[in-house]
Amino acid sequence: MESFSFSGLGTGWTVLIDGDVIHPQVKNDILVYTQTFEKRFSRFLPGSEVNAFRTSEAGEYILSSDFLFLLETADRLRSFTRGKYDPAVATVLESVGYGGKQGLSSLAREGKNIFPQWSLCEKKLVIDGPIAFDLGGIGKGYCIDGIASILHNAGYKYFLVEGGGDMVATTKVDGSFFRIAVEFPGKPDTAASIVHLVNQGIAVSDIFRRRFGKWHHLIDPHEKVVVKNIIGCTAVTPNAFFADCMTSGLFFAPTEQYEALAEAFEASYIVFYEDGTARISHQWEGEIL
Repeated sequence: MESFSFSGLGTGWTVLIDGDVIHPQVKNDILVYTQTFEKRFSRFLPGSEVNAFRTSEAGEYILSSDFLFLLETADRLRSFTRGKYDPAVATVLESVGYGGKQGLSSLAREGKNIFPQWSLCEKKLVIDGPIAFDLGGIGKGYCIDGIASILHNAGYKYFLVEGGGDMVATTKVDGSFFRIAVEFPGKPDTAASIVHLVNQGIAVSDIFRRRFGKWHHLIDPHEKVVVKNIIGCTAVTPNAFFADCMTSGLFFAPTEQYEALAEAFEASYIVFYEDGTARISHQWEGEIL
């Protein structure tokens, strides 16, 4: 099994190919795709699409097809979570010191504590004034699936793509599965479950990896408080994008919405709570340790 590792989107990436070698041109295509995706959708880069409306006036704006699709999905999550998941949280993240503002225009708005409003109408973005987006909760999965498409289009049938702990995998050449350990949140040396990935994606999210001061990155944008009670979650779905969407939804949605989320994103899941208990969906096929 050949591996190819690189850095991008602020994390490490690995591509595993079973039964074949990775052609140099394919490696280059993957690097170019990942770098381009970061330039387009990183909140930390002034010229990115998610920062394109930092100085914009209220109105309607045309988006690229990728950005439109991501915001359409984010809007679905916003509905599932009753507004607690909102990519406009970039405004709040900056106000509490998560991420530098060097080279970025101010998001200051008239009146204190006014949260930017946005909607989609006839494939256009409608905003009420300056706004920036953070697609970190779903963008990485979309990028992982993009790399998988590059591999498929290049003729590779058996592989795994991993980015920052989230991944998508086919089968191995012999038809067997990729065996993946699910880490117990906050305990890197402790596995909570073992999952067998077969043409599926998996995503993990927790409150420990991205912290700044007393805050972590999972913030209720309207209440301006960090998510409490839940310390982490894992989802298995048909692709990495759905898995990323599912973990974002699990952190913010009321529990009565979990099954609707699972149906929407074809997911099985585990949610870990701060009291040491866990909620495991009935569809979960992984081994519980």
